[in-house]
Amino acid sequence: MQKPKSLSQAVYITICWFDTFEQPVSAEEIHRYLFFHKANLTEIKTCLKKDKRISKSFGFYFLRGKNALVVKRCQRQYQAGKLWRKIFAKSFLFNWTPFLSTVAVGNTLAMGWPKKNSDIDLLIIAKKNRLFTTRLFLTFFSHIFRLRRHSKKVAGRFCLSFFLTRPDLKLKKLLIKPYDPYLAFWLATLTPVYGENMKKIIEDNKWISSYFPNFNPKLKSKRPKQNNWLEKILNGKLGNLLEKILKRWQVKRAQKKQSSNEEESAVVISETILKFHESDRRREFLNAWEKKVKA
Repeated sequence: MQKPKSLSQAVYITICWFDTFEQPVSAEEIHRYLFFHKANLTEIKTCLKKDKRISKSFGFYFLRGKNALVVKRCQRQYQAGKLWRKIFAKSFLFNWTPFLSTVAVGNTLAMGWPKKNSDIDLLIIAKKNRLFTTRLFLTFFSHIFRLRRHSKKVAGRFCLSFFLTRPDLKLKKLLIKPYDPYLAFWLATLTPVYGENMKKIIEDNKWISSYFPNFNPKLKSKRPKQNNWLEKILNGKLGNLLEKILKRWQVKRAQKKQSSNEEESAVVISETILKFHESDRRREFLNAWEKKVKA
């Protein structure tokens, strides 16, 4: 897809992007996630009024003839509210987990359109040299409280499929070619819910601004990190030994999953990144978006 030469075209392809997920969008959201073009809200609203391909209802904009999507969005916003309340009610699990630096919500909930059967996708950032220890404890605590997604138990459960640790918070290496709007959108919509702020990961991924020049990141979480007694116990040689053992065990299991997955980008395993997804739909979303723009 060629970058839009005018603001009106940028506005249109942005609405087409949201339509790929059957979502009407507010003018403020268009401004925040405007693709490849910098503009203020007033300029965007002027373009919206002039473009006959775009309709408006109850403050939401969408492609002409897609009025029914407004009702669907309202239903999904109600579902989102239920999931957000659940996250904050269960945030004590994050306090219990040692070496947990930051937790952010991503994917459909952060984007604002979860379905009834949606899980809660979390990005977990662990402290340096404690990635595998953090993963073990968070998985264990989530499981015993019946909050971890597994097998057919999906709806409203934590999806613990993406872990990062410093210093490697740069995700540009995960981009698919020639460009990757979904990864950029995923990063831009990340919403921190626990721990340290998101400043470091945003600084390490400044390439997001090439997709969204108006982007203004959400940095602060609503739940600051608290002291953890397990960290004090596992902060020295004992913790180093445990991390080494857990790393060997978890990587061995993860590599089996990686070898059985046909999509190379769905599973990523390293000392600083653990990404486990059953499928990676980024190319599918990109192709669907391009078809809508050309239609």
